[in-house]
Amino acid sequence: MKRVKPEPANVDKNNMDSSKPTILIVDDDHVSLSLLSKLVEKQQYHVLTAPDGRQALDMLHSQPVDLVIADYDMPVIDGLELLKEVKAEFPRLPFILVTAYSNLKVIREAWEFGAFDFFQKPVFVDRLNQTIRLAIEYGHLSIARRKFPKLEELQPDPDLLNIGVVRELAVALDREDLLQVVEEYETHARIELEQILRYNLTKNFAQVRSISHRMAGTSINLGLIRVSEEMRAIEAKPDAPIRNGAELEQLLDHSIYWLKHYLMQIFQDLAA
Repeated sequence: MKRVKPEPANVDKNNMDSSKPTILIVDDDHVSLSLLSKLVEKQQYHVLTAPDGRQALDMLHSQPVDLVIADYDMPVIDGLELLKEVKAEFPRLPFILVTAYSNLKVIREAWEFGAFDFFQKPVFVDRLNQTIRLAIEYGHLSIARRKFPKLEELQPDPDLLNIGVVRELAVALDREDLLQVVEEYETHARIELEQILRYNLTKNFAQVRSISHRMAGTSINLGLIRVSEEMRAIEAKPDAPIRNGAELEQLLDHSIYWLKHYLMQIFQDLAA
């Protein structure tokens, strides 16, 4: 990957090994910042640190950086705002967001604004190392982002679902609980689909198989037949190039729309 080179500034680079990728880690918590920095340094990367988003932006304007890893919950500029500003100025610079808890709204926004990936604390070392390597090597590649579409833009396709399964779920579960599960699926399925495309591109076929297997299972549990079938096909041949990424995105969009559509109809029938 070609390194992002901001405007030059007077920076002491005597202690920097130019052959090592440079990673900027941003966190207002000193202990978390120190721990993550040491984990990354142990993998032979050069590490820069900043206690908040403003200082991180100043550092990005002073020296080349290959990757930013930032905590979400920070003063001055939180991780999401930092992501927006970084992508506005350095659109090819990969960015990983770290959160202390699962926040679907933050995850959605981070993905749409161009985050390469995200971690939920605690950060596991093996996944950290693998994701950093992928971000540095392939984070500059332009992989289309799945926007969360307006429902009225989608055309009817009722054959996407097992309506019997959808009805059983609507009868068995509390309405709000089921809708929350669907929302969680929607967010994570979009992320997992992008991960499948990315790992297929980088020939990490073990991850392709693992993620497609998981996504096939969660999809069939919600009655999303076609999505599950596509994931099973990918799982069966994880080393086959995926050339229908756009069609898979559209399939997921339509499936989620019709799942919500039929759930609303069923809830109305049950309430009548």
